[in-house]
Amino acid sequence: AGVLRGKPTPMTSAKTVDVRVPADAEFVIEGRLEPGERRVEGPFGDHFGHYSGAAEFPVFHINAITRKRSPVYPATVVGKPPQEDRALGDAAQLATKPLIRLMRKEVRDMWSYYESGFHNLLVVSVDSRYSREQMKTAFGILGEGQLSLTKVLVLVDSATDPSDTKSVARAVSRNFRAETDFRLLAHTAQDTLDFTGDAFEKGSKMVLDATGYGHEPDRIDGPKLRFDPTTLSSAILKHRLLCDNILVLRVKSGYPEQRALLEQAVNDPRAKSLKAVVLVSDDVDIEDDVELIWGIFTRFDCALDVVFTGQRFVGITPVYSGVMGIDATWKPGYQKPLEMDPDIVRLVDRRWSEYWD
Repeated sequence: AGVLRGKPTPMTSAKTVDVRVPADAEFVIEGRLEPGERRVEGPFGDHFGHYSGAAEFPVFHINAITRKRSPVYPATVVGKPPQEDRALGDAAQLATKPLIRLMRKEVRDMWSYYESGFHNLLVVSVDSRYSREQMKTAFGILGEGQLSLTKVLVLVDSATDPSDTKSVARAVSRNFRAETDFRLLAHTAQDTLDFTGDAFEKGSKMVLDATGYGHEPDRIDGPKLRFDPTTLSSAILKHRLLCDNILVLRVKSGYPEQRALLEQAVNDPRAKSLKAVVLVSDDVDIEDDVELIWGIFTRFDCALDVVFTGQRFVGITPVYSGVMGIDATWKPGYQKPLEMDPDIVRLVDRRWSEYWD
């Protein structure tokens, strides 16, 4: 806070505990934690746009609550993006980006997507001064503080704006090659709010190198989709083609064979010119870019729900080939999407003008 304001933060003594606290804080909550004491908390709606799972967390016993005169209670409404936390998240990454660039000179720019709940999708544009330097950068970033919660990290070249969705999709469509540009990190810690892994706070990560460094970009001469995807299954309700070779399929809710359908799609000879096939559930509007990013990146685990046309081992190294498939459909055990109570929505609509008086 002192750095942002350009002067030290004034401090004072707390009332009931032996610590110093900001003298001009809106509120100060004082209390204690008992070692080993846990109670179930949740589920709560959160910024992934879904309810979090209930779990045991430490218990805070409140001794006192102090405040300044006419305090403002700082809070945000979170839920299915976009919500108020978008502004805070964007401000936080703009403030911290220079620190990352200070430590990693090859990083030109970076952007976490609020549409995905921030942690689920990070795009980084990099220079590469030597072969595969971009992968060193990726692994380093995945070890930096809150950035370690990133699930999908996409690398693009220094000429690509990482905050421009279309430019990033174009980079993936032209530069990503499964054989050399995919890295899976399985059995990692994961965000508390991420319910897609095989256990609480456990999951996986993946890096997609779409820089194109080291090889020529793929040529795309017109649309590469030369068949009707709905012929694959009657469960497919709609499709959308991104950058001519990334296919999104919207699938009926509750369809039990989505994994088999995905494997069928990536192995179909008519789809061999595609870069990726993504399955989403029917509650996702695939024509809306914000909802599409949310519907994809909050609903799959990299180790459990990603497939390729081919997979083999070279020594002990897994090598993937062909079309990448992502099963981002709804699965048993997933937390339900956050929906505002209709009565609360009507109340807020009715009193909206009062809040600004």
